[in-house]
Formats: sequence, C-alpha cells, structure tokens
Amino acid sequence: MQKPVRAPAATQRPWRLATITMLTVSIAVTLTVLLHLALVNHFAHQQARREAQLRLQQLSWQMRDSLNRVTGTAVVTVKLLAQLPQVRSYDDPVATRSVLEAVQGTVADYAWIGVADADGKVRAATGRMIEGVQVDGRPWFQAGMRGVHATDYHPAMLLDKLLPKADEPWRFIDLSAPLVGADGAVRGVVGVHMSWQWVRNRARQLLTPAVREYGAEVLVVRADGTVLLGPPDLLETKFDSPSLRLAQRGQTGSLREQGPDGKAYLTGYSQTGSGGDPATLQWAVLVRHSEDAALAHARELEQRMIWLSVLMAAVLAGCAALLARRLTQPMVALSGAIAQAVAAIRAGGRSADIPVVDCFHEAQVLSAAMRELVRSEEAHRSALETMNQQLETTVAARTAELQALLLRDALTGLPNRRALMQALPEAMRRAARIGKPCALLFLDLDGFKGVNDTHGHEEGDELLRQFGARLLAGVRKTDLAARLAGDEFVAVLEGLSDVQDANDKADSLLSVLRAPYRLKRATVTVGASIGVALHLPGDAHDLDGWLARADGAMYTAKRGGKNGVALAS
Repeated sequence: MQKPVRAPAATQRPWRLATITMLTVSIAVTLTVLLHLALVNHFAHQQARREAQLRLQQLSWQMRDSLNRVTGTAVVTVKLLAQLPQVRSYDDPVATRSVLEAVQGTVADYAWIGVADADGKVRAATGRMIEGVQVDGRPWFQAGMRGVHATDYHPAMLLDKLLPKADEPWRFIDLSAPLVGADGAVRGVVGVHMSWQWVRNRARQLLTPAVREYGAEVLVVRADGTVLLGPPDLLETKFDSPSLRLAQRGQTGSLREQGPDGKAYLTGYSQTGSGGDPATLQWAVLVRHSEDAALAHARELEQRMIWLSVLMAAVLAGCAALLARRLTQPMVALSGAIAQAVAAIRAGGRSADIPVVDCFHEAQVLSAAMRELVRSEEAHRSALETMNQQLETTVAARTAELQALLLRDALTGLPNRRALMQALPEAMRRAARIGKPCALLFLDLDGFKGVNDTHGHEEGDELLRQFGARLLAGVRKTDLAARLAGDEFVAVLEGLSDVQDANDKADSLLSVLRAPYRLKRATVTVGASIGVALHLPGDAHDLDGWLARADGAMYTAKRGGKNGVALAS
C-alpha cells in the first residue's frame, strides 16, 4: 500500500522589523509611563515628607543653637561682671551702677542688672530699680550664692510695675554669679534679668515669610511641659507629645506625630543646654507644621506629572511609529535587493548588483571606528590612571613631609608655635572631658643673651638645642614641649590633680634645666624663668587669655629674681 504523501508544512512568516520595533517601543513607553506614575504616587509624598522633616529638624537645630548662643553670651557677661573690681566692691553704688548700666546699654534684652550683698539686699541696680529691697528669697540670688547659675523662665515679680509697659507681659530668665572677695568669701551676687522678648525675636527671625507660608510653628517647652513660646492658645499651658519626650531625653531628629488637636504634624525636635551644667537651660525646641500643608505642593506636582506623563506617552507613541518606519526602510530596501538577486540566480540569470545601503555602511564604519576609539580610550585612560596614582602618591608623600616641616622648629626639632596653637584647644577639651586641670608652662632662658654675645651664635644655637632636648626629656610622653621663638619655650602638662601638682612639676623641671650645658667650645650654666597658668575643666576656652596669663607669670618670675617659678592668678 502506497503511503500518502504529506504536504510540506507551511512556513510561518516572520514578523517584520517595523512591527517588532513598533511593539517594543510601545511596550517600553507604556511600562515607563506606568512605572513613572507609580513612582510619583509612591515616592513623591515620601520625598516631600522627608524634605519637610529635614527642614524642620534643621530649623529646630538653628533655634536651639541660637538659644544656646544667647544664653552662653549672657553667662559670659555675668562672669565678667563678677570679676570687675567696681562690681565686686559695691561700696560705691554710683560706680557700680555706672558699670551695670553700661553693660545694659549694649544689650537691649538685659531688662535689669543688679548687685546684692551677702544678706540679699540690692546695693546697686540699673535705673536704681529695687535698690535697698531684700531679694534673699529670690531663686536667682540663692542660686548665685552657690555659683554661676541660669534660672528658668518666670514672670516678673518685683519689677513688673517698675518696667515700661509692653505689648506682651514681662517674662524673664535670670543669670547670676557670686561675687568673691580677696579672702575667697562670697560677698554677694550679681544678677541679670533677660527679657523673654529675645526668644520671641529669635523665633520671628527663624520663621521667614517663606517658612511661615507653610504654617510652621516654633515651640519652646520647659522641662515640666510648660509651653514658653508657641501659638497663643498653647502659651504657658501643659503640652505633651512624642517629639517632646524624645527631646527631653536629649535626642534630636524629626518625626510624624498626632497633635492634641487631632491633626498630623511633622515635627523637628532638639534640646538646648547641657545636662548637669547649672549655667544652661534645658528646653525642648519643637518646630512643626501640619502634614497636609507639607504635602500640598507634592500633591499638586503629582497631578501635573500625571497629565504630563499621559501627554508624553502619546507623543512618544507617535514618535515610535515614525522612528520604526524610518529605521526599517533601509532594511526593506536591502531585503528586496537580496530577494531579487536570489530569484535571478535561481532563474539562471545574472543578478543585479546589491545597492549599498548607506545606513548600514555608516553603521559598520562607525562601529569599527568606535571600537578602535574605545580601545584607544581605554588604553589611554589606564595609562592616565596609573600616572595619576603615582602622582597622588608622590604628592601625598611630599605634602606629609611639608606638613611635618611646618609643624616643627628647624633648630630644636620641637613642635613650633603653629603646632602649639593646634594642640592647646585639644588640651582644653581633654581637660573638660576627663575633669582634670592642665597647665601651660611659659619658659624663658635666663642668661641666653650673654652666651650669644660671649661665645657666638653657633654656641647659642647649640645651647637652645640642648635646652629643648632637656625640656622634652623632663616632661611626660603625654605632655607637649614646644619652642615659640628665640629663647622662649612652652610645656603643656595634662592630667594634673591641682595647682600644687603643676607647681611641683615646674620646680622639678627647673632643677633639670639648671644643670651645666657642655657646648662645643665651652660649658655654661643658665637658668630659666617659668610662668605657670592653670586651665580648669570648667574654664572658658580662651586660648589667648591662657597664653597671656602664662606669659605674665613668666615675667613675674623674672622680676622676682629670675631662675624661678611663678604661678598665674
């Protein structure tokens, strides 16, 4: 039986390049638009919320830093007043009042400055307000008798009827410091009443019109939850929120929270002051605005982007159709030429020449040229990277050498003035951190000029080198020995126990420096005058003042007969 002959299976006609290009571009455009819309819907709000929270957090930091800066300046003012002779000796009320009113004239927010004796009687005050009045029961006086202190926000008591009428009620924070006599006893207290108006002014400056347009609010809250600054309906009322509790624990940041009024707020929070420091005030600073206001522009932007995305999809779809047709025309021409050539060969005839398709010829030339260009570029970039690494290594080594030379004295090899000025602030910070004082020793050679004049500058240089070596050997490895200039040297001693410890170490160092120096052509004996200035952990970081005190003590030692140690007051 003869098997039936199967008809050849019909070959499936492949898709045209124009169809594939059109479908690919259309799918890509559709997916891009859909993804774009999803991203806008999902991330636009998150980004707007994140930016708003960051902006509020930065505003909270700025307000906190402003409050700390003003309070710190007032503390410094009170400390300086407590050191002035006209204030410490208040026996002449006219002179004392003149100094107090001069200070008040420089800062408008100092509503009242006064001096009370140890019994609590006001002896002198600006504008003569409450002079002769007993203030021994006031918190600022009681705290000032114990040390420098900042008294928290409170209404005016004695001064309410004496001060000029204002649009808002008088509220103060008080800064006070003890007046210590020559015998070390507390003779009284100097106090400054700062008007709360300065905090309101800081808030107005912080909330620029552009920020207020978002409905942002600044709240300053006391440790007991009382609102000191904020919306009128919250002033001097109790307030509680998650951001407030975080700020009162010393944390900073921003969050989304539900307000007492039921609205969602974005709030930046921080805390002023320093824990354990009675001269600072620990307030929670909250900067907030409603979430709806924060996301209003994002929602508006979202709507606009949706319409733009739809328009872009329509435009891109049209462009894709035109592009697909334009790109496939050379392929259609080439495929037609190839089909004609194949048909001619099958018919036994001579095929026509296949025309050169400029598009593919340019693509071939361009691809080959680009391949060679990329290879050349890669080789060139590799060479440049190698050269750059070598150059960076060389520059780093030379920079390190130059940096070392800039921080070293060429004659003695000790750290120079520049290195000293970099090291002193670090020593102050370490003293504050570990709670132990450090001392600055200012040394000046006694008799160095005579050695120079008698034996020459070369011998003088040798003497300076040996003196620097002895000074370096005489201090601990954790201490610093440096040469300022000429025959002036400095030593920084850290981790001291008290003033006597610094004095003992200076005496010990002096005995080492007194020993004879064997120079190249002579043996000489010189002394040193040492001035000692102590820096306590709680002292202000006054670098110039510290150096000046040590320098003054050194000159005191010289006036006392040289070759000795003098302690700065």
